Amino acid sequence: MKKIYGRLILAVALFFILFGTRSLLPATLGSESAPAVKTVFTISMDNPASHCYQVTLSCQGLEGTICDYKMPVWSPGYYGLFDFGGKVRAFRVEDGEGRELKWEKTGSSTWRVVTDQAESVILNYEVLATSQFVGQSYLGEDRGYIVPASVCMYTDELLHSPVIVKINLNPAWTTIATGLDPVSAEQAKTFFAADFDQLYDSPILMGNLDSLPPFKIQGIPHYFIGYKLGNFNHQQFMNELKAVIEAGLSIIGEIPYRHYTFLGIGPGQGGIEHLDSAAVSFSGDGLDNRQRRIGTLAFLAHEYFHHFNVKRIRPLALGPFDYSQPNLTNMLWVSEGFTVYYEYLLLCRAGLMTGEEFLEAIGKIIAAQENNPGRFFQSATQSSYNTWTQGPFGAKRPGLRKTISYYDKGAILGFLLDLNLRQVTGNRRSLDDVMRTLYYSFYKEKGRGFADQEFRLVCEAVAGCPLPEIFEYASTTRAIDYPKYLAYAGLELEKPGELPEAYLGALVEKVDDRLVVAAVEPDSPAERAGIIAGDELKAIDGQQAKDVDFNQWISSRQPDQRLKLSLLRGEKNLEIELVLNHQLERSFRLKPVSNPTPLQAQILKSLTGKQQSN
Repeated sequence: MKKIYGRLILAVALFFILFGTRSLLPATLGSESAPAVKTVFTISMDNPASHCYQVTLSCQGLEGTICDYKMPVWSPGYYGLFDFGGKVRAFRVEDGEGRELKWEKTGSSTWRVVTDQAESVILNYEVLATSQFVGQSYLGEDRGYIVPASVCMYTDELLHSPVIVKINLNPAWTTIATGLDPVSAEQAKTFFAADFDQLYDSPILMGNLDSLPPFKIQGIPHYFIGYKLGNFNHQQFMNELKAVIEAGLSIIGEIPYRHYTFLGIGPGQGGIEHLDSAAVSFSGDGLDNRQRRIGTLAFLAHEYFHHFNVKRIRPLALGPFDYSQPNLTNMLWVSEGFTVYYEYLLLCRAGLMTGEEFLEAIGKIIAAQENNPGRFFQSATQSSYNTWTQGPFGAKRPGLRKTISYYDKGAILGFLLDLNLRQVTGNRRSLDDVMRTLYYSFYKEKGRGFADQEFRLVCEAVAGCPLPEIFEYASTTRAIDYPKYLAYAGLELEKPGELPEAYLGALVEKVDDRLVVAAVEPDSPAERAGIIAGDELKAIDGQQAKDVDFNQWISSRQPDQRLKLSLLRGEKNLEIELVLNHQLERSFRLKPVSNPTPLQAQILKSLTGKQQSN
């Protein structure tokens, strides 16, 4: 691995956009007034088939005789822990004169170096990169994808200082794509980050990449660059993507970045938002089909709108970051859930999705939440806080599911809050006003995220009245009164059809050798018969309950069949008789009412903006 210099200082500042670089991205020019850079990474890929990046980290100006170099345990945009430190190998360190320095690994992600007050410290190490998940780095003979948090070590002392990243590109490749700015047009493979937060929030894609037709909005360039993007109508797709982005920008009223890049990482899993870019698994094959294209545009709209909602409009916990541990917040139901809601609003407002399709999408989200038994056990705030251990969509473990997705519950609450705001203000205010207020009051004026209570205060200030029920729905498992909120926009749920299966409405789980009622569905035969959570089933029609597969037993019965249950409630024995009902189709399809009031009609019409298909 090639050594890099000891006393390296690169001056960089006064960024402005240039075009036509070999990286297909804007370049920047340096300035003598820029701050000194004390941290420089050189990332090489000498043998891509080995799946290993070679990294050289040069630091100078550190104080003291000992310095801890760390790998983050997570990466911005994905709220889960990774063993990035476990991918590091061949670690060695020397000073600027080439003298070897002593070090020891003091934790799974920490390397303690005895610097002995050296003016420069140079680390050399390799990083194994085999995963094709969008939240981890990958290197192969076909392409390279760098998630900087999984490749670049940091020190606490320099975490908030400028960083330079130099890419020694595989000679067989032609392109580097990233949201970072090049140092200059002449140094298109050397990039600048104002600090490690920006670096870690800026993935880098490399290879022989394709580029879709770029476009500008208010003079700001937008790019889509990726690996094997596929065969489809590129211009039509980018025209539609531009319309989606314009719809998103119109909500806030300004563009907060100098350029924006979608990175199509090729095969893999998922998508992750970043400050000035989004990394997405992408294949354009089949995008000439409208339904497939609408689904992909919704996915991209979600990741794009995050540059407002979570990157700039954000809970306090989500920046500046602590990369050594989970950053816990109750508010992902807003950051992620509201973004799900907006992805469909943006497509409607761009004229790419009809109002009927919007209602269908919202109905499917409601169905996903209401058909999840976890709704009885976990709130949206709990799901947000516990995401680091249970995952973003709730834990899927054997037995009765007791977790929810804050994506689903949050999208529903965003929809209901929007309807509520429109109704109480005579359709003069909406959720858009909440998002604008949060952006300008906290991100622009205060330069920080919002506290949980501050978010509620903004919502209630926009409404002009308290909104206790919405926030109770967020923080508890209370059943949502859908008819009440849907009526604000002249909507209702279609009457569910009857299914041939029998229905009791008691969720039962096995606890040791006992069958215990975990939850009871509202307005079900079980609730009407007085069964409550915590009741122990002792016998069913005279048969010992512990010998029965309860769910199978109920499904084998017929609607209108009488059932006798023996229960134990505390120390009290109960005998209950009830009649089973028909299972109902729980589709939660939304439809407009026949004769809406003028305000209902106005709210529904203005909710999605344009409502024609493309």
